[in-house]
Amino acid sequence: MAASVLTVDARATVKDAAKLMSKKAYGCVLVVEGDRAIGIITERDIVRQIAAEGVDPSKVRAADIMSTPLVTVTLGSTIMEAAERMSAYGIRRIVVVHEDGGLAGLLTAGDLAKWLAKQKDYSDSALNAIARLKRVGTGGPYG
Repeated sequence: MAASVLTVDARATVKDAAKLMSKKAYGCVLVVEGDRAIGIITERDIVRQIAAEGVDPSKVRAADIMSTPLVTVTLGSTIMEAAERMSAYGIRRIVVVHEDGGLAGLLTAGDLAKWLAKQKDYSDSALNAIARLKRVGTGGPYG
């Protein structure tokens, strides 16, 4: 789970969100109102709803293209519970929240793949590839 999550205010423009995602090399950004996450924007959302449609991203608010409601798990959930929710909803990212609903982090399909690869002692080359275990020091057969 990544505890460091990018956020943008719901009133921010899609251009602002995209610039932040590009600068930080993140594939998504959570949309917030105050201290609560209310939606998520992924690279795919920007491509499909903005770029492919020829829409000016400086004229569209983050809240207008975000996916909502957020699918969440609590910080105390098991990795299997998170994986089951992700599978049930057909999503690759799930927001992790504290018991009070405050944002704790983000769990991705890549995080799950890394965890599973480690559980299998990095013996499954397909899983290692999905987990993108390729750099020295990341564990498994590649490092």
